[in-house]
Amino acid sequence: MTKNTSVTTPYLETMKAWLHTSSGLPEKVLTFTSSHPTPSPPISDEVLINISHAALNPGGSLMMQICPMIFRATPAIPEMDFAGIIIQVGPTVPDSRKLRSGTEVFGSVLVGTHIRRGKGALAEYVVVGEENVCLKPENMSSEEAAGLPVAGCTALALVDAAKLKTGMKVLINGASGGIGTIAVQLARVAVGEGGKVVAICSKANIELVKALGANEVIDYQEHAPVHKFLSAEFENDKFDVVMDAFGAQELFSNCEGFLKPGKTFVSVGVALQTYSMGSILYSACQMAGNLLRPRILGGVNRQYLQVAATVTLKEMQRLADMARDGKLRVPIDSVWEIDDVLKAYERILSRRARGKIVIRI
Repeated sequence: MTKNTSVTTPYLETMKAWLHTSSGLPEKVLTFTSSHPTPSPPISDEVLINISHAALNPGGSLMMQICPMIFRATPAIPEMDFAGIIIQVGPTVPDSRKLRSGTEVFGSVLVGTHIRRGKGALAEYVVVGEENVCLKPENMSSEEAAGLPVAGCTALALVDAAKLKTGMKVLINGASGGIGTIAVQLARVAVGEGGKVVAICSKANIELVKALGANEVIDYQEHAPVHKFLSAEFENDKFDVVMDAFGAQELFSNCEGFLKPGKTFVSVGVALQTYSMGSILYSACQMAGNLLRPRILGGVNRQYLQVAATVTLKEMQRLADMARDGKLRVPIDSVWEIDDVLKAYERILSRRARGKIVIRI
């Protein structure tokens, strides 16, 4: 059953927003305005959100740099993940969703909507479908909630594809990034006290990753090349599954030395060397080879699975429930003011962030 829950709450006709009308690096194409038109009031099953925080994702910068603007609405507002407060609710939003004016939520703009309609999270307001928002857990800050959708759903995809069970021994690469920090926590819950979570990150982030639930943390800089260290250290006690939240091709290419025969290497894909079309095509060819190349032609004798995030209400609800139960938190690398977005992009493009990078709108 639905009812008209639209609320007529005054809000400004213009808003602050970051925009771009061409593709390229953030510092070259982004411009800031305080007079961008505010979205029209929501219709049917939409909600209008006053965004308090937005989170940066590598994919957001990637789309900004390589997606031709001929395929995009302009001007385009970057990024998709946000947290904020509902201002207005469309007339056909189900009452069962408990979405009201003043309700705190988190969510994500759909990729298709982001591209075709130019909607994004680096603005004061956004209108999205009701299925694109979830009630924010009371024990989670808005900064944390903003960082949850894409990173959290990608981590869920890794864990689901890995088919983790109680007692398993799992290796997680890229454990201190936005996806990895959540994946460590999800894996800890999935394998239980009888299982073992071994994580890979830099020395500076070892204590953070241990606090998230890793039994053992390996410094990839001290033990470079890390695949040789893993093959020697775990030769007689190999892993049941490897989850790569970074996309290290050399790790998969050499995983026979530390991953049990017949077991699976699950990855977010092959990490890009640069944000260019050539690098994207090269990584795509590597992923295709990982999936299709037989061992007699140089392929690896282990199954390779590549996952991608699909942000849905069901998955956001799974994450929110875990947060409410105290089983999940979102480590924050840094919080930046809206005026400092370009500096925040420098941080995420450095690939050295420990957790999520968040913008205070």
